[in-house]
Amino acid sequence: MKDRWFALCGIASVVVELVGTFVQMGSKDTHSLTWTSSDASIVKAFSHHATTVVWVGAYLEILSMGLFLAFAIWLCTRLGGGLFGSIGRGMAVANTAVGMVSLALLDTSAYLAGHALPTSTARALVTLNGATFITTWFLSAFFLLAVAPLALAQGRRIVGWSAVAIAAETLVGGAASPTNLGQLSSMFTLIWVVGVCIALLRREPRRAPVPAVA
Repeated sequence: MKDRWFALCGIASVVVELVGTFVQMGSKDTHSLTWTSSDASIVKAFSHHATTVVWVGAYLEILSMGLFLAFAIWLCTRLGGGLFGSIGRGMAVANTAVGMVSLALLDTSAYLAGHALPTSTARALVTLNGATFITTWFLSAFFLLAVAPLALAQGRRIVGWSAVAIAAETLVGGAASPTNLGQLSSMFTLIWVVGVCIALLRREPRRAPVPAVA
């Protein structure tokens, strides 16, 4: 029952994260800005106050981070713990902490919108948010690299090697093209979380008895 609850936390974190993101992005305000946005786009986004919808989306994203942290710590323990488990838990905590900072900067921008904020200050907030957000990608990659050997040691090859592949795509693609390959790696990570939850909820296959040698 405990495993089911924590696995459901992982699935719920992905669902809540996606809903929260789409709710905020749909408002077309400061949450839609990136460091590549033009000055005109920044001025337009900061020209009006944030709506209630934005704060609903922010609440959902915070909730998602808490659910992910519970899932990540359980996963590292469930797969065997040890040194790699400790590293994985540390990366999950760091990822959640930096993600909270990124979200705080995002919400600060939304709160200050409509208060005649100078364009240079608004761009600084947007850039800081983007930098902290990208940092979470690399922390996610380190988390995946810590979990991979644990999964492989338990014979879960798909879980382990997919974690390595996503981590490699994040480390290489995120550095080469943050706005495209980096965003894609985030989506791959969310899909991986759901897949791992489903895999760990399934019963272990029964091994055929080995005949005794006379």
